[in-house]
Amino acid sequence: MKRNLVEFTRESDTPDADFSHLRGEAVLKRLLQRYPESRVNLERAHAVLRDEADYGAAMHRVAYSLHEGRVNAFISYRVGVDDDAARTVAEVFTALSARKVDVTYADDFTARISGQDYKSEIEAATKRSHWFVILVSDARELSGWCMYETGLFRASVTARKLERLICLHHPNASLHGAINGFQSVPGDIAHLQRFLDGLFRQPDPLPGWPALNPDLDDAAILEAATRISRALRPPRKPVAFNYRVGLTLRNPSALASAADLDPCLIETDQLTAGLFGKVQAPQTWGQLVSNVLPAKGPALWLDELVAVLKKAAAGNLVRPLTGLFTSAEGGRRIRPVLHAMELDGQEGELKFELLFLEDYASATAPDLSPGMQALLTGVRLHNRVRWEVLDRFGVDPSTWPTGSMAACAKALSRIDRELRAHGGLDAPALCQMLAAPANDDMEELLVDWQQLHDAATGPLCLALRQEDLPAVQRGLEQTRVLNQQFFDLSFPLLVDAVRGRP
Repeated sequence: MKRNLVEFTRESDTPDADFSHLRGEAVLKRLLQRYPESRVNLERAHAVLRDEADYGAAMHRVAYSLHEGRVNAFISYRVGVDDDAARTVAEVFTALSARKVDVTYADDFTARISGQDYKSEIEAATKRSHWFVILVSDARELSGWCMYETGLFRASVTARKLERLICLHHPNASLHGAINGFQSVPGDIAHLQRFLDGLFRQPDPLPGWPALNPDLDDAAILEAATRISRALRPPRKPVAFNYRVGLTLRNPSALASAADLDPCLIETDQLTAGLFGKVQAPQTWGQLVSNVLPAKGPALWLDELVAVLKKAAAGNLVRPLTGLFTSAEGGRRIRPVLHAMELDGQEGELKFELLFLEDYASATAPDLSPGMQALLTGVRLHNRVRWEVLDRFGVDPSTWPTGSMAACAKALSRIDRELRAHGGLDAPALCQMLAAPANDDMEELLVDWQQLHDAATGPLCLALRQEDLPAVQRGLEQTRVLNQQFFDLSFPLLVDAVRGRP
């Protein structure tokens, strides 16, 4: 477009003059005096913009754009993610407009002003742009800087009929709420063809402008649309490998029992809902867990969960949960895991992320008899003591490395916590599986074991806390004897169970 070089003699006639105080014909008259060669274009722009609140400033921007012979475009995108798409769109806009569109984007700044104040340059380019193009791969991935640039552009808009905020996005991408109400262009070839045709072959790309390149043929439009479509990165598809629940908890310090969790709001998906016997994801915790609560007695895993949530909310480290529950899907044994905790920005409100993992090491199953469940629980208990305590540390604490006392105490504590999470060892049910006199021997053994290993009063646990070497050695030697006796008594029962004998 031919430029009209005008010698400005008064301050009010400079390209930067402010016409916002003028209205209607007064603005148009002044601009026609300044740009007489653009009379037709300015009168058409006047007809479009005359009812805009910032008519004067908008007309001035149109007139100056016509005078300069270019449209300013700014591309906002997530650097490091949509670089190729931004570069492609910039090249297409420049080529299809016959270089009448001046495109600015982050990669261009990196090449031109390395080591300089790029932020102020980007802010200035954003504010002077007529077209603001934001590239969206996925709403979850919009950066804070893109939102900042979008806000700058929206704040600098002079007229809703002048500047354009255009969202180019992959067809499968979801859009961010910050750009609601603005033109959205899905990145398939058909939509892009219509979009590019409107930008470059139709009049009024800005009010009053003639078509930027009316001689473009369909083949060039198709090629450009195809390039952009291929460059737009598809959104990442989240794949969940674990069942998840987001639990929002207000005033966690006031938790007194598991029932206090029932009204808490949750976020989950249909897959996780199925784990709890629900067709659709419910809104509250109580609705979610209603199908997996025991018919009688307390849900020990829920009580443990309450204690862990309170401890975490108070800013304390927590140990992994050991409690299990039976899933509504095929009797699977599930272990809850407190994965993360975050503040929701409201005082006294926290959001916990819980995972639910299938526990393959569980010693019990709901379809086993009480005696068999007690037997398997006892075998697991004594196996863990054998491998995690006796064989790991030995029975002579005088040879242990520094820190072994505490490590041994923690190992016994973990084993005890798992046992209690499963409801403990049903001693009567286990003893009933044995004939006399083995049942009496098992009953005496279990009493001795409980007295020796009680977490609060057991001689071995007390000796470990006090680092009493002789007492620890005596306790471990007794543990080894009892452990061997248990296997001597229980192995015949396991052999009978494997061979199918009652």
